[in-house]
Amino acid sequence: MIRTILQLLLNELSTCILEANSDIEEPPVVLGNIGLSSALGGAESYMQDKIVLSLVNLMEEVTLKNASPYRNNSAQPVVQNPPTFLNLFLLFTANFTSPQGASSSSQVPYNNGLTLLSSVIEFFQSQRIFTVQNSPAIDMVQNPALQELKIAMELFPLTFEQVNHLWGSLGGKQMPFVLYKARVLPLKKERVVRRGALIHDVQAEVNHIIKDKV
Repeated sequence: MIRTILQLLLNELSTCILEANSDIEEPPVVLGNIGLSSALGGAESYMQDKIVLSLVNLMEEVTLKNASPYRNNSAQPVVQNPPTFLNLFLLFTANFTSPQGASSSSQVPYNNGLTLLSSVIEFFQSQRIFTVQNSPAIDMVQNPALQELKIAMELFPLTFEQVNHLWGSLGGKQMPFVLYKARVLPLKKERVVRRGALIHDVQAEVNHIIKDKV
């Protein structure tokens, strides 16, 4: 499910950037762990000169946790665990670097990265809510459970101290980035925990108790 959510956002963002920039031929956004990028000393080179989408944290939305587990299924009630509501923290990094010691005329890759990073911010400013219905680039999703999926994107600013901790945990030097919090509503799997039967004899039992007291 999480992979599908990230792929949905990646597809929509890449489609928007490609439509606005006819000179870009390859997909400008890739999914990967930016900490493993070759630009930061890792072995993964496919992330070079790309906007890299990385999942850096996830948290449960506890304010929406207290839903009732009881569901009516025809004449037989069932107990299902309530859906999970997640906050995904998504890092978009402009992984465009210029050679060390290069002159100002060779700063084109870095400048291109800043331009694309601006495009990321503009895209999520223009569209904050994503569903399967309003995201045509996600036509490969056939799972009926995803029809209720709703993703709300929110810019998540960090303090300088938090930025230092974030990039320290990624094991590399800071690169141009923007962090978003994606609120996912809901995340669930249709699995019955327990089945029960309807109560039919409540009134009869009450009458019996009253007669005994008389």
